[in-house]
Amino acid sequence: MMMNTATRTQWALTLLRITMGVVFIAHGSQKVLGLFGGPGLSGFVSWIGGYGIPSYLAYLAAFAELIGGALLLLGIYAELGALMVIPVMAGALILIHKSQGFFIQNNGFEYVLCLLVILFSIILAGPGYLALIRFRR
Repeated sequence: MMMNTATRTQWALTLLRITMGVVFIAHGSQKVLGLFGGPGLSGFVSWIGGYGIPSYLAYLAAFAELIGGALLLLGIYAELGALMVIPVMAGALILIHKSQGFFIQNNGFEYVLCLLVILFSIILAGPGYLALIRFRR
């Protein structure tokens, strides 16, 4: 049985949304909880401070990744979850990765750019299937 284009698109969005949720929960857990070899909240705030970024923005970024990731994974207002993480990724791209060039092996911005494009795609096209709570369209 072949799926129609709309069905394939919805499943593709579902896969992107769930993947982004897992990625941002993992990264947020590193920053907030110190899981997966992460620095924990105080370590992350200190590290970000080395770039001249105020500590309150570091706290916001860490919790935006964790909470935004959960919203994405569960499909609870997934567009809001994506919107929470976009400024964090834009800031990381501009303030940390841009000066390192494009390629990820040099700590460049290619990975962050891909995450941003996927997050914008979720906002534009919706969360796909299996979303628990949706914005009305």
